[in-house]
This record gives sequence, C-alpha cells and structure tokens, in this order.
Amino acid sequence: MITRSLLFRQLFSHMAVILFMALTLSASVVYYAHQNNNGDLTIKLRNIATFFSEDLKTGHIPDREWELASRTTGAVLWLEDNDGQIIQGSPPFYSNAKSYTLRNSVDYTKQFLYLTESQNTVIISVPVLIKDEPGRLLAYYQISPFYTKMIIRSYFFPVIAGLMAAFLFAVLLSRRLTRSIADIAAAAKRFSAGDYTSRTRATAKDEIGTLGNTFNAMADAILHTQQTRRTFFSNISHELKTPLSCVKATTEALIDGIAVNEQERTHYLERILAETDRMSRLVHDIMDMEHLESDQMFIKQEQLDVAALLLHQADKIEPLLKKKNISLLLRIETDKRYALGDADRFAQVLDNLLSNAIRHAPSGSQIGLILSEETQCLQLSVSDQGEGIANEDLPLIWERFYRVDKSRTRSLGGSGLGLSISRGLMEAMGGTISVESKKEKGTIFKIHIPWQK
Repeated sequence: MITRSLLFRQLFSHMAVILFMALTLSASVVYYAHQNNNGDLTIKLRNIATFFSEDLKTGHIPDREWELASRTTGAVLWLEDNDGQIIQGSPPFYSNAKSYTLRNSVDYTKQFLYLTESQNTVIISVPVLIKDEPGRLLAYYQISPFYTKMIIRSYFFPVIAGLMAAFLFAVLLSRRLTRSIADIAAAAKRFSAGDYTSRTRATAKDEIGTLGNTFNAMADAILHTQQTRRTFFSNISHELKTPLSCVKATTEALIDGIAVNEQERTHYLERILAETDRMSRLVHDIMDMEHLESDQMFIKQEQLDVAALLLHQADKIEPLLKKKNISLLLRIETDKRYALGDADRFAQVLDNLLSNAIRHAPSGSQIGLILSEETQCLQLSVSDQGEGIANEDLPLIWERFYRVDKSRTRSLGGSGLGLSISRGLMEAMGGTISVESKKEKGTIFKIHIPWQK
C-alpha cells in the first residue's frame, strides 16, 4: 500500500515540516503586520488626545479643530463619557450610544481595539479625561483593501512558489534515498535467490552507501566461502578416493590369490596399512581444522622448553635426513628458552614445517633450525634451500589443500592442510607464523611466540 511506501513516508514527512514552517511564518507575518498597522493608528489617536488635552478639560473641542483632526487621521472620531454617552461626534454605524455601550463594555483605564464585522474596518479607543472625569476618545478607521493585496503580493505569492520548489526538492530527495535502498533490497533479493554475483551500486559516501558497501563485502565473503566449501569437498573427495581405490584394488588382488608367497602377501598388506594411515591422518587433520575454525580446539597453556623441543625434533628427523642426504643446522642463539603454550601442538607445528623442508630440500643441501630472541618474544626459523615459492603463491599457501606445485601427486606430499592447521595452532597459542621465499633460493618459515621468564 502507498502508506507503507518509504517514498511516501519520506515525502510526507518533508512536506509536513515545510507546510508547518510556512504556515507558522505566514501567521507570524500577518499578525505582526496587523499589529504594526494598528499600533501606528493608536499612536496617531494618542497624539490627537494629547493635542486636545486642554480643550477636553472644558468638555468640548472646537468644531473646526475637530474636523481637522478627523481629516488628519483619516478616521471618524467621537468622545464618550464614563457612562458611554456620546459627548462629541458620532459613530458611523450605530443607531444609538446605548447599543454601542452594551456591546462594548470596557475598562476606561486601558486601550482597546474593536474589530467590526467587516474585515476592513477597525475601532480604536484611548483613555482621556473629560472635565477631569474618565472618558475615552474613539476612532473608526476603514482599512484600504490595498493593504491586504500588498501582503498577498509581497508574501503569499513567494511562499506559494517556495512551497512548490520545496515540494519538487522533497520529491527528488526522497526518490534518491528510496532508490538507493531499493537497489540494495533488489541486490539482496537476487543474492538470496542464488545469484551470488549480485551486488548493489548504492555505494555513495553516506550512511546508505556504507550499508551498500557492507552488503557487497558480505556478499564477497559469502561467495568466497561457497567457493572454498566447494573446493574443500572436491579435495576431500579426491584425497579419500585415491587411497580407498588403492585399498580396494589391493584387497581384491589378495582375495584373488595374487600373492604367491608370504613375502608378497606382507608387501600388499603393508601397502593397505600405509593407505589406511594416510586416510587416518587426513581425517585427523580435517577434525583439527574444524575445531580451529569453530574455536573448539583445546589448547593447554603451560610452560614450554622450546630449546628442548628443538633438540627432540632434531633427533626425531635424523633418519629422514640421512635417507635424503640432507644435513641439519641447529642453533640456539638465546638464553631465553621458555614460552607459554601447548607442547604437543607446538611439536605438531614443528613436525609439519620440518617435513615440508625435508620434502622440498634437494639432496646434499642443508636445513636450518634456529632459535633466536626478538623484542618480548622468541623467534624460531625453519629454512630450506629448495625451489622456493613464487610471490603470487605466498599468500595462498595458508589455504586448505593449496599446493604450489600443481603437478605433484598427493602421494609425494601431505594432506594439504598442514600449513593452515599450523597457522591456526600458533594463533591459538598467542603466536604468529610467517613465510619468506624466493624462487630457486629456498624458503624460511618464522614462528614468533612470547617468551616467559
């Protein structure tokens, strides 16, 4: 309905304010113009009463002077005593003084104005002393219609023109406001119907524009979430499909009797176990991601001996280093070695960074594991001398299932969730993790975590 339209309500509110102000101003102008005109007439009559004060002491004003005063003021004059009896002059439209007195009973000590039934006449009274008795001098004025026309020409016509201009301005302003809101509503409606590319053009630098920009930002975030979700499920399907296919094929082969001896049978069973472990790691990584994103990951806050954890990790990866002919440079360059966090989760982050470094480091190269001190925190660097990461790929390595080398098979790497989980774990422990890399010159991952005494 039109009464529920935002355009109508905006237009109605604007016009109500404009009309109220116009009517108030009109009434004020008319009132003050009328008062000023009557005030001028009253002053004239008072001046006449002062001029005749000596004559009034005798109770009679000479006829010639009386006629001259009437011409000067442009009014019909007459005198009344305390009882309302006419002493000199006569009212122009009353048949007798008694009728006039009954209709106009007044206090003679005050000045009064009497508007007649005609809109263009006025009677003014001022108190005087007649033979030392209270009385009054009255004047009947006939206001020229020119005065009313002058007010209309000088005020009401401009007011009407102003009202019309204000109405047009209110229409334009209301339409502009409602058009922006309607555009945002239409974009939201299309978006809710499944058009995730829908955006609003109402992005001006005002409150409505802020709303439009917020909607567009929200739409971008939802679209990114939808795309990430589709990519996530696609990757999960691929990650699970490959090991399941391998397990199924190997199991069917065993059932068909492909293993001719116990050694071959053990080989096939080990392959099944390896693929099962791979799926199990993937499931655990997915659970960790879910817990981190939903803020349900339990992180213990305990004192960590970071230096001892590094030594433990160095011993743990020694067989992998020998297998690939890689050396490890372990340096502890600070006497501060304690931080607050979860030892198991911190070791999980180190496992992931070191396994990535070993995977990418060429044979005969060196991996660096260095603990140093920065302002109020410990810095742990894990570096390799591998192929490095391109600048355009650096911001993307933290995304789930992202791989810099698209041609590398899943069997040669992890689940693709390790770096994303590592960043989430470090942030949960109050630390940060960052990366620096140059193509063909290697990669350095840096962990910062507040140290404790």
